[in-house]
Amino acid sequence: MIKHFARLLSLPIFFILGANAFSAYAAADIDNFLDPRGTIDASISPDGKHISAVIFNGTNYGLALIDTETMSSRTIVTGKRVTEGFWRFNKRPYKSTWITNDIIAVDYGIEAETINLNGVKLADIGVKILRKAESKNPDSKKILVYTDSDATEVALVDGKSGEREKFRFPMSGKPIYWAFDKAGQLRAMTLANSSFWKDVNSVTNWYKSKTSNEWEKLAEFKIADEYWIPVYVPDEENSLVVSSRIGRDTYAIFEYDTKRREIKEMLAGHPSQDILSVDGITNNEFNRIVTEGLIPQQVWLEPRWAQVQASVDAALPKKINVISGDPLNKILIFSYSDKDPGTWLLLDAKKSNLMAFAKKKPSINPDLMRPMETVHYLSNDGVKIPAYLTRPNDLKSKAPAIILIHGGPRVRDRWLWDQEVQFFAAHGYVVFQPQFRGSSGFGRKFEEAGFGQWGRSMQDDITAGVNYLIRDNIADPQRICIYGASYGGYAALWGLVKTPDLFQCGVSFAGVSDIEFMLTDSSDRNDSKITRELMRTHVGDLRQDKNKFDEVSPLKNVAKIKAPVLLAHGEEDERVPIAHGKKMRNALRDQKKSVEWISFEDEGHDLNFIRNQRLFLNRILEFFDEHTKSKKVDYIDTKLATPATSE
Repeated sequence: MIKHFARLLSLPIFFILGANAFSAYAAADIDNFLDPRGTIDASISPDGKHISAVIFNGTNYGLALIDTETMSSRTIVTGKRVTEGFWRFNKRPYKSTWITNDIIAVDYGIEAETINLNGVKLADIGVKILRKAESKNPDSKKILVYTDSDATEVALVDGKSGEREKFRFPMSGKPIYWAFDKAGQLRAMTLANSSFWKDVNSVTNWYKSKTSNEWEKLAEFKIADEYWIPVYVPDEENSLVVSSRIGRDTYAIFEYDTKRREIKEMLAGHPSQDILSVDGITNNEFNRIVTEGLIPQQVWLEPRWAQVQASVDAALPKKINVISGDPLNKILIFSYSDKDPGTWLLLDAKKSNLMAFAKKKPSINPDLMRPMETVHYLSNDGVKIPAYLTRPNDLKSKAPAIILIHGGPRVRDRWLWDQEVQFFAAHGYVVFQPQFRGSSGFGRKFEEAGFGQWGRSMQDDITAGVNYLIRDNIADPQRICIYGASYGGYAALWGLVKTPDLFQCGVSFAGVSDIEFMLTDSSDRNDSKITRELMRTHVGDLRQDKNKFDEVSPLKNVAKIKAPVLLAHGEEDERVPIAHGKKMRNALRDQKKSVEWISFEDEGHDLNFIRNQRLFLNRILEFFDEHTKSKKVDYIDTKLATPATSE
């Protein structure tokens, strides 16, 4: 069906949205990595005649409409400064969803509306788009939206008139998962509940029959227990499709009997990878399954789509190719990889014609980026640890290395283009990203092995990864630095304490400096009873584990640090308050250690302003260069002010 792909891909590809900046390209130029211009999002209409694309041109965001026959483009929405009630904000599109062939729903971040193909507003629909309500009916104008900023209220809205049906339920608790039937009706949900007088929290699952207005409680769990969540309500009465890993190591998709209140047949599962998502659910069948290993995998169960996916993957090898549209007509492809931030292409299945029309970051030349290898190594106790390894060049000789630690810690890194990874690799560094125990996505046992292990086996996994790099002559043992943010900042600081001779320098951005303080500080985590209970399970109980926390506190073990430290923090950080950074800075100064301090006005738990990103990336690189070359750095105290406006 798509036999001419190889020939088509050998021809020049023209990009109609966003400049192709490959000429006069400097692979290591920081401005190429930070350039925000590009196509942020794209979506194809049900009939395949149009594509809506969110574009940033360097000064403003807009929504473009592309004719898929002529590939001509016109802007139908432009971001602008607006005043609504007491609020004044930048109203800019960041995502679009097709409701019908002539109605588009547009997300603006704090509100959403529908427009026609000329960009004329049709209706206010809510705060954030959830999805089209009746995915199998191209003529349906119904869309599911959140009507509050906390995502606790959902409504079924007519995209043309704005008429809404707000879903109501008599049960107490905060909704955390919703499940709908094919008509877009709310039929199942998961609620989180907290005791008023004490930190006792629960999760409850509920179901409503198609013929009844009464909600039935199906199950109740403790907040820290494994619990299943509803995914979809099929036509068959008293049946649910749910996601669960109860009784197994990875998340899988199951049928659930609401009468017997039990999980039944597994519909999709993998022994070592989570089922990340399922698409096109009807009854107990679905079109596509996406699994989450070190590299995501897609499996199509619908034969026509499976054929298209195989052909696209053959034409665009070594990439993740996400396809949508009509397998017999026009198909939109988002193709990305470790070297490519993302390219949008249009496939005309009838003509066997493939055209690339936009890039997520046109300033990046994938040919000059470095591949992200997937590796495994053994930790001290024999546990196999997955990791990503990016080498600066094709030479196998040892090079200076940056050990890059993810935050969370119950999150993970992923196989995709990473700005920091590629920037450091372009400047000659091996970049190593260990997915230490406690990271999510590698099974329940692996995740739970990190509970209560801050600074202990989790850190041992990082140390074992560094030793792997040294043993295999990948990294020069005299030129290794460690860097991380949030939990990664804690791990970077603790690495300097626990293995002081292993690293030549360390960088912590928004890092936790003391676990005891983390459990009592002014963080937004500590405002939530649910989060407090989860922290007791995942990190430890302050009433019982204070001494254990002290043993693995960077703040209380500063004297053991030998290497120079760079500390950075946003002054508006609500997740890890800046007091963590200041306490660590002062303790290092009191011990006459080499420390550099940078604070950012108007920044929170990460850096949003490009000016600050540029300053920080440049300073990190200078810091790494200085200390992998054994240069001495004196104490520096810098406060970086954010400009009034930024893109």
